[in-house]
Amino acid sequence: MTTAHPVGRSESSKKAHLMVRHVTELYYGADAEEAHSEVRKSPLDTGLQRVVTSKVEVEPQTLLRKHRDYFGNVVHHFDLLGPHAALCITAESVVETTHAVACGPEAEPDARPWEQRWAEYLHASQFVPDLPHYEEVRHPVDPGLGPDDFLAALEELGAVLKRDFRYEPGLTDVDSSPAVFFEEGGGVCQDFSHAALGILRRARVPARYASGYVYDPATDPSHATLRGAAASHAWVQAWHPDLGWVGLDPTNDKLVDWQYVRVALGRDYGDVRPVRGIFRGEGEQSLSVSVEVTRLDGGA
Repeated sequence: MTTAHPVGRSESSKKAHLMVRHVTELYYGADAEEAHSEVRKSPLDTGLQRVVTSKVEVEPQTLLRKHRDYFGNVVHHFDLLGPHAALCITAESVVETTHAVACGPEAEPDARPWEQRWAEYLHASQFVPDLPHYEEVRHPVDPGLGPDDFLAALEELGAVLKRDFRYEPGLTDVDSSPAVFFEEGGGVCQDFSHAALGILRRARVPARYASGYVYDPATDPSHATLRGAAASHAWVQAWHPDLGWVGLDPTNDKLVDWQYVRVALGRDYGDVRPVRGIFRGEGEQSLSVSVEVTRLDGGA
């Protein structure tokens, strides 16, 4: 388990520059007559990261529009109204990250009690239903803990999940409930994150789903040290009144630091899908995804 310490903005002088290239290719088998899509692949400026460059390109070329959704995520959306056999969406970004794990509350001042401010992150959601399984995981996380103890408790929760559940693609699918994760004893990063959300919310800790990318210094897949680094990654953010939102990667038993690029936030995976859309045509859709994360400024 990696030990981390509370670090604020004033202490987070160490920086890293990460470049992300995320390509999604859709094949229709037969020409699709039209397609309508929205894309969440663009990182955001936060207290722990700064976007240097970011672009999204679509082939066949079409007009890209952009808006912010309810959670503040950048959403590109477009329509393809002519026949096309394939669709390619490429997102490239360079992001400056910090070695800090917390930077204090990012939200605007709000006089409401935190239980009201973060109510949507305290209750069940589509992919995080209320389940008795959450009570099976013993952990010390509590909203009343001080900053140091809160971080240590999050690390302990990450250690328990990594110890008791295995990372195994194929046990679940993209629409699986956390119940499958508990019953099968494992899953992928989405499943670890949904389970962690349920556990934290049951403990009355506001918790939200984060999607993005993680850089693994062991770039050779045969020597990889971080699970899920070869694709879009998922983790959770837990809220603390002094620390703000703190990221925990339960798949890797690690607090979120400079190796992570945050893209989108929501109640669960349903709010942050990288690509969502519909098409009209007779063909069977197939999907190919590649993600590459590289560091531009040397070693850690």
